[in-house]
Amino acid sequence: MRVNKFLALAILSLGLTRNYAMPDETVITTWVADPLVKVLLDTPPPVHATGIVHINAVRNEYESAQIVVTANRDVEKLAVDVGKVYGADGSKPRVEAHFVGYVPVEKGTPEPPGKVVAKAPVELPDPLLSAAAVNVQTGKNQPVWLTVYVPPDCRPGVYKSQVNICADGFTSTVPLEINVRPVTLPESRTLKVTNWFNPNKFCRSATLGSWNDTHWKIVEAWARMMAEHRQNVVITPIMELITGQEDAAGNIEWDFSKFDRWVELFKKAGVIGYIEGGHLGGRSDWEQPDFDAYLPDIYASDGNLKPKPHIKVSSEEEKEFLSRFLPALQKHLEEKGWIDIYFQHLCDEPIPINAESYKKLASYLRQYAPKLKLIDASLCTEIAGSIDVWVPLTDLFEREQQFFRDRQRSGEEVWFYTCLAPRGKYMNRFIDYPLLDVRLIHWMNFRYGVSGYLHWGLNYWQGDPFKDLEPELGVGNYLPPGDTHIVYPGPRGPLSSIRFEAMRDGIEDYELLKLLETRNPNLAHEIATSVVRTATDYTLDPDEFRSIREKMISALVN
Repeated sequence: MRVNKFLALAILSLGLTRNYAMPDETVITTWVADPLVKVLLDTPPPVHATGIVHINAVRNEYESAQIVVTANRDVEKLAVDVGKVYGADGSKPRVEAHFVGYVPVEKGTPEPPGKVVAKAPVELPDPLLSAAAVNVQTGKNQPVWLTVYVPPDCRPGVYKSQVNICADGFTSTVPLEINVRPVTLPESRTLKVTNWFNPNKFCRSATLGSWNDTHWKIVEAWARMMAEHRQNVVITPIMELITGQEDAAGNIEWDFSKFDRWVELFKKAGVIGYIEGGHLGGRSDWEQPDFDAYLPDIYASDGNLKPKPHIKVSSEEEKEFLSRFLPALQKHLEEKGWIDIYFQHLCDEPIPINAESYKKLASYLRQYAPKLKLIDASLCTEIAGSIDVWVPLTDLFEREQQFFRDRQRSGEEVWFYTCLAPRGKYMNRFIDYPLLDVRLIHWMNFRYGVSGYLHWGLNYWQGDPFKDLEPELGVGNYLPPGDTHIVYPGPRGPLSSIRFEAMRDGIEDYELLKLLETRNPNLAHEIATSVVRTATDYTLDPDEFRSIREKMISALVN
């Protein structure tokens, strides 16, 4: 027997959260999960699951929530919409809803087995989909991700709305409460954050080699997404963006027009911040003692593109090229007023065997462009004296803390990075690691006074980004799941992921800790240390984390 339609409407008007049919006819069950929990396809609803979404946020901050829909029969069309937000006059919190997609993890991160959220092979939640509706199989879960942004001029107080979930015409409504606290997240972004990206993967159908207006519009969409997630350092492929024109006498005039358009685009989007000049060299063999030089396109006086010689960075040929290129680059940056926000990469991840090659290249840069700051991800300490901004892996930083403290005292800057390493007990942002790993990376930034974070993989997917999450590096050697990318391509621009949302939350936490540090430095560091005790000892309990974060916010309120 069906529930009377008038009774169903009465239930809806009261804002109750469960389903409006008799139990044997219920299509879906809805429940609320902490957004720091990765809900598997077959995770059972908790016995005492809450039916109301509570969000605790400060102004100018994004916060997330998660509703899980469990299908009690096959659902052909599951759709969701968010109702009007009610509360104090003026600006209201903005709420967006996205379905969470699942991606296959075939091999998984091998260690530690007790840390991964599920053992491979398994499908795990990650991308935030743009689909207006999805289908769900019987007994399977479909998370709905809520992203709430609180404008800086929003009045403190409790705001209410509802999330309407429709499954084949059956509707379930989940109440939403947003508690806006009387604290404003500073707009200034003191933590330097860079996710390297490949502009040729900004869309599936074309590459950006031609740099036409359509491609520049695509870059703009990606730049806006980066800015929204508080990235403020932009890797800039100078060897692609800067070209040279040689005259009959062999003099070169450098064309910075594409470089300037790139920088201005990212500045307008709100990302820059800081400019990372792309690498001057690299290597095809890991233990290669001398790096290979990267060179820009240079056109001969007859208009033909000159062939690029294969030279080493320590060679006289490279020195001669840099003697012409680097002074022009430094002069242009000064003329544009960008010299103080520019970092120059030399060669990525030097190790002891090629440290001398790195130092030789650095000496050329010191000679021809002494105002440029040098930055690189480094796996060794032998390049001391040849670098201004150190970016060690987190495990190297932990082992060599005294060394890096000394570098900071000498006036050098220290960031850190993660990639396919470190693993084990260290934080990383692999798909099969807990979301707290991703968020707490930036609590670790504050905990250790490290002013920046770098990751190589914003969008370096290979093959199908929704299926090929563990590309092969070599025979029997695979990248950890999700290391290549933390965003996905969508039909109208980039798609975020629950990892990317957690990363933004962590960056915002860092800025709130910095704000508290200006008022009560001892308390700020006490709070950070209670969450991140060491680089390998930190809380993985969402409830404990929420409690400590509330302590931080309460301290800012009082």
